[in-house]
Amino acid sequence: MTADGEHGSSRSSLNMQAADESPARSCMERWLSPLTENGFRSGMLTLTTTALGGGVLSVAFVMNICGIALGCMILALGALLAYLGMAALMEMSTKTGCSSYAALFSHCAGHLAGPILDAFLFVYGNGACVGYMVFIGDFVPPVLALMFPGETWAQDTTGLSRTCCIAIAAVLLVPMMLPYDLSRLKFLQPVSIMALVYMAIVVAVKCPHSFSVNVGKHGYESIRWFTLSPHFFEAFALCVFAFNCHLNVVPIADQLVRPTVERTKKISIRVNLFQWLFYSLIGVTGYLSFLDDTSSDILTNYSPHDYFVAAGRCFLTLTMMVAIPANLNPTVRSGVQLKDFFCKRDRPLLGNQSPTSDTVVDQPTFRITVSIIGLACQAALAVVVPQVGTVLSLLGATVATAMMLIIPAYCMGVVLEKTIRRQIKQALLCICALVSFASVPFTVLEAAGVISKPP
Repeated sequence: MTADGEHGSSRSSLNMQAADESPARSCMERWLSPLTENGFRSGMLTLTTTALGGGVLSVAFVMNICGIALGCMILALGALLAYLGMAALMEMSTKTGCSSYAALFSHCAGHLAGPILDAFLFVYGNGACVGYMVFIGDFVPPVLALMFPGETWAQDTTGLSRTCCIAIAAVLLVPMMLPYDLSRLKFLQPVSIMALVYMAIVVAVKCPHSFSVNVGKHGYESIRWFTLSPHFFEAFALCVFAFNCHLNVVPIADQLVRPTVERTKKISIRVNLFQWLFYSLIGVTGYLSFLDDTSSDILTNYSPHDYFVAAGRCFLTLTMMVAIPANLNPTVRSGVQLKDFFCKRDRPLLGNQSPTSDTVVDQPTFRITVSIIGLACQAALAVVVPQVGTVLSLLGATVATAMMLIIPAYCMGVVLEKTIRRQIKQALLCICALVSFASVPFTVLEAAGVISKPP
């Protein structure tokens, strides 16, 4: 066994011994007591907050593409796939003693795992920031229209006003690219989750009134329950993106108090069940509110003069302004490591670090240059690609699919015992990965005008 394995085994033993010595508590006492560091509930909270993001605002679009019944079914399939990958990663972490996703991948794939994962994270981080820029372009212009009702320039929420908002946001973010360590921004993550939960409540509460106003109107068709079209693949990729939180699974399993198979499975089940219920709620109520007019960002369907929605737009804009540097900082670090790899710069083995670890030697000139160029490219793409669903679908079909489906399936074949049941799980992950990736050519054909865009 490796040193990492011995370290992980000893820590797991200590965690189990500490848990065995603690007095038994009722279910109510456990759930109402303060959070325990590296405990069951703190692990659930971390994984849930990691997964919940911009995808929440696009799940109603999934219902618009597929209908309510099929949409809920592919959301459930996304939850199942996320559970299979999550449970396998936790079991492999406990078995190998690996403390990070990168270390586990390196354990299975060797020295090439480092640059492969760095490339994934570099693409994923930049793509996520493009999505955040698109959201800023969706959120800020309606707020300006509400603040300046008599100004013609402010009432055009999709033209020059949107472009200027994105450009100004990019300029304001430049100073936040200068520090090397932005880890303190993670403490603002609960604000983002509260803003998303607030918007989910607003959408659900407004649903009955919006449905009664829109149903039967010209351009609003009747409720669709099951619709199959080439856009199904795009909807499936959006679901994969919505459930992806697997980069944090291994560190949580490594630090978990009493990391038994039963406890890790419970965490995986409950996290994905909660996400499925939450996504289904906002997806169904969002679709019923606007039917065939439901867009890939549900907030764009609401009037700029809706004060409750405007409050949500303000909070979400602030969270996006924090999320961009928080995501771009580790993204650029992955870019630095890729440069070092191809330039043959000496660096520690991947097993001793993660792609975003602090052991990376800071190269301020290169890092800041790449950050500013990245911001400029992200802003330009956000202007050119106004549909956030397109951005999130491409991320879900490529990097999220690799991290949530392909890599866990590969590592299962290396680390875990080969059984018929496990091979069936691997086959399911791989088949669904192909389905998710199939959305890429369809998205390209949509852009080329060969096939129609989603409704």
